[in-house]
Amino acid sequence: MKALFLGNVAADTANGILDQLPPGLNVEILADPQELTRSPEAAADADILVSNHWRADYPPAPRVRLVQSVATGIELIDFAALPHGVTVCNAFGHETAIAEYILMVMLVWSHRFREIEGDFRARSSWRPSWVQSGAPHGEILGSTVGIIGLGRVGYEVARRASAFGCRIIAANRSAREPGRGVEHIFSLSELDQMLPECDYVVLSTALRPETEGLIDARRLALMKPTAFVVNIARGTVIDEDAIYSALSNRIIGGAALDVWWQYPNAAEPERRPSRHPFHELPNVIMTPHCSGWTEGMVARRWAEVAGNINRFVRGEPLQNVIITT
Repeated sequence: MKALFLGNVAADTANGILDQLPPGLNVEILADPQELTRSPEAAADADILVSNHWRADYPPAPRVRLVQSVATGIELIDFAALPHGVTVCNAFGHETAIAEYILMVMLVWSHRFREIEGDFRARSSWRPSWVQSGAPHGEILGSTVGIIGLGRVGYEVARRASAFGCRIIAANRSAREPGRGVEHIFSLSELDQMLPECDYVVLSTALRPETEGLIDARRLALMKPTAFVVNIARGTVIDEDAIYSALSNRIIGGAALDVWWQYPNAAEPERRPSRHPFHELPNVIMTPHCSGWTEGMVARRWAEVAGNINRFVRGEPLQNVIITT
């Protein structure tokens, strides 16, 4: 039996879990997917594909029966290009890291941490302090946090934000019962009712047809002028033009963006994340899709991937099954 690890993240995963894989499993690693065009046999004799992407223009992989994603999102996998009868699984382990990131940016924003620390470091400015009767900064105690997408990440955010004294409400695609720190759960069709209540809007929903462009100019205008948006879902959950305009014109207070509309490629390894200059806006915290990329997450996710490969080889039930084609 053979496992093909395809792409740079899959290659890193393979090198990290080789000693956890079943004895006798043949492993092939292609960090650059373009190598498939030069070595189509790499896909032709694979039983297991470990990757977070598969396209119709890749060479056929007729023997593949398990596609194990090295990510949670599976939107880069073309299911129609896979053989019939393939089971697709994803991997998690990122909930703790992303929830910590979300609380971190909420605290950084409310405490004006970047501004205060930067001014004090650069100019020894005491203006924000009681020493010079400066304006006090904020805190997140008593604020309302609206979570859009109440899955694993959403519940971890709710648990942590509740511990800080925040009120938690949420909106979800499927029905959920309140609890676990969440006061009320709206349906997505009721999102317009939820948004005006929120001091913080956290986007942690999966990318689906009904969530693409979910936050547009109209919905941004429904938010408080002081609202702070955190997007760790996918860039296209928010309308790119609308969020740039809302931030530029102070329709909302600010945003922390960890997911984007443009990503680097071979031609542009340092590609800007948007066609708009978000980096020029002082009310944006920008990070390069790294909110979940912690040492702990990597260890947990590698263990999940290795565990599923072992289950598949032994003929045992798989975890995190998304679909069987």
